Amino acid sequence: MIALIAAAHFLSHFYILCIPPLFPMMRAELGLSYAALGAVMTALSAVTAFGQTPIGVRVDRTGAAPWLIGGTALMALGTAGLGLAPGWLALLAAAIVSGLGNATIHPCDYAILAGSIDQRRMGRAFSLHTAAGYAGFAAAPPLMIALEAWLGWRGALMAVGGAGLPCTVAIAAHAGLLRSETRRRHEAPPARRVLGSRPILLLFAFMTLLAMGASGVQTFMVAALPLIHGVAVAAAAAALTAWLVASTAGTLAGGWIADRSRNLVAVVAAMMLSCAALVVLLGVMPMGETLVVMVAAAAGFCLGVVMPSRDLLVKRAAPAGTTGQVFGFVSAGLPLGGALAPAPMGWLMDLGAPAAVFLASAALLAGAVLTAGTARAASAEPVAAE
Repeated sequence: MIALIAAAHFLSHFYILCIPPLFPMMRAELGLSYAALGAVMTALSAVTAFGQTPIGVRVDRTGAAPWLIGGTALMALGTAGLGLAPGWLALLAAAIVSGLGNATIHPCDYAILAGSIDQRRMGRAFSLHTAAGYAGFAAAPPLMIALEAWLGWRGALMAVGGAGLPCTVAIAAHAGLLRSETRRRHEAPPARRVLGSRPILLLFAFMTLLAMGASGVQTFMVAALPLIHGVAVAAAAAALTAWLVASTAGTLAGGWIADRSRNLVAVVAAMMLSCAALVVLLGVMPMGETLVVMVAAAAGFCLGVVMPSRDLLVKRAAPAGTTGQVFGFVSAGLPLGGALAPAPMGWLMDLGAPAAVFLASAALLAGAVLTAGTARAASAEPVAAE
């Protein structure tokens, strides 16, 4: 069962990042600007972010399996449709279809994990789920470049889109295993009261700040490190790769830690503050190429350890029968944070202050700790059905 959920999460991340590596080829054939192609990605991300909460509400009422099957199919068809698009409007429509499918993944996956996994193994289940998403991001750029050289950009998109259909069939064939908590409409707490409660809003803020801090580092690490430390661009790229690979390893270790921890907030605080401190060092401490890679890997590992404990905090804050909508709403902070950070961080780069990118990112990561601790400490009032 976890393998099916992990496969869907892998595809959701893969399909997000499979398009940008093809931008130069798409631009040359279609005569589009990079701004127009960027708008296609913005549409995909926006539909994903804004669709998660209403889909999560429906998942909590009807069950997650049908939505996960439909969402996986839409992602695959939308991605294949990008390869068939004759122009910008068709690209935009296909991206919206893919984004709508992607919006089902977080509420469905977490609702199924919450309803199907033994509580004693929940942290490890969350870690495998998150690690699969990281793997999807990591696999997309090299695979798409290789497929484009073989099939062209259209063939590459249609091929990876078609590859999602067997996953859809496998999920449908095992739908009976994908149990999730469901409550009838008159039994369920009203969504506005659940999602407007103080702990849930604070966890949304935590996700947003975490994503802003991580996005700041990941977006500009390759550009900033050579300016700060005089290292080669290849070494800076190696540091980013080390950050991403170590984040995946940290996520797997973090599942084991979360299942054995009695204080999830302490785990989150220790790892987030350690990551923030290491990010500060990347910005201000003189270091050579080897040390840059090592520090980036250590910072990424600390951030990865946070993820399963983060997800358990969200699960424990969700009233019974509301896992889909709570995770749908809270995890919308991830694309929001990823969208908010690059512009101001780029402004710092344009000002000739690359070190400030790391300092600002570290401040955001440290600030996220305050929201997580406050969310855990907040005394949630009982949420009643209407």
